[in-house]
Amino acid sequence: MPKLFDCHMHSTHSCDATASFDELCESALKYGLRGICVTDHADFDPIDPGHKFHDYDAYMADVDRCRKKYGSRLIIKTGVEVTYQTEFVDDIRRFLSTHKFDYVLGSVHLIDHVFVLDPKYPEGKTKKEAYEPYWQETLAMVESGLFEHIGHFDYIKSMRREDYGEFKPEAWMPQITRILEKIVASDAILEVNTSALRKNHLEPYPGWEILKRYKDLGGTHVVLGSDAHSPYRVALGFKEVAAQLKRLGLTICEDEIFPRSMISQLAT
Repeated sequence: MPKLFDCHMHSTHSCDATASFDELCESALKYGLRGICVTDHADFDPIDPGHKFHDYDAYMADVDRCRKKYGSRLIIKTGVEVTYQTEFVDDIRRFLSTHKFDYVLGSVHLIDHVFVLDPKYPEGKTKKEAYEPYWQETLAMVESGLFEHIGHFDYIKSMRREDYGEFKPEAWMPQITRILEKIVASDAILEVNTSALRKNHLEPYPGWEILKRYKDLGGTHVVLGSDAHSPYRVALGFKEVAAQLKRLGLTICEDEIFPRSMISQLAT
């Protein structure tokens, strides 16, 4: 897989990951990646196990060490995955204004202080009551203007299927379209996250129907991320997903994680 980046992975600087920086680098080289971006979690909700776990200085020390060790063979970008919650937007803004990263990924994981994949989340909720707040929070995240990259867009489809059945994007297409329009208008970029493939899905986050809608609305570029928390998950499914993205006419950001200012130039 020449030229591809894995733009979403976690090291032991995230509370839920087991991979060292070196192991992530070794796996990336094994799978022929051009570069990686280790996007350890920054979480702001006190109920989140990752709250205050992020140690920027320790993270940057690992980046510097591995750049010296692997830099001739692998591009290593700095990054962070921020759990977006509207009530903590001021904390998030302060964090991002005082910490420098090459790549900032915004993701929605919790609604009303509950992880959306926690079996407790859908308890007592209708399907609309479970899904609608997720789309609203995702829209708020995009409208915040804090993120140039939007993580695992339809993550909520991994809720237990016995609660509401299979996720069908067409049921939520008005909400999805509105968010995608905002993403395209702001020159933000969708992440295509292959971790859905290890959760018994046949497509990534977001799925092919949503990605086609993104393309139809003027989206041109995506970034690939495995969301690996262990070394053997790096670049999971990249070959097959990259081929399908090419068929859809979407361009995977290669060699560099392009900043916002370059995307409009690349699209012309």
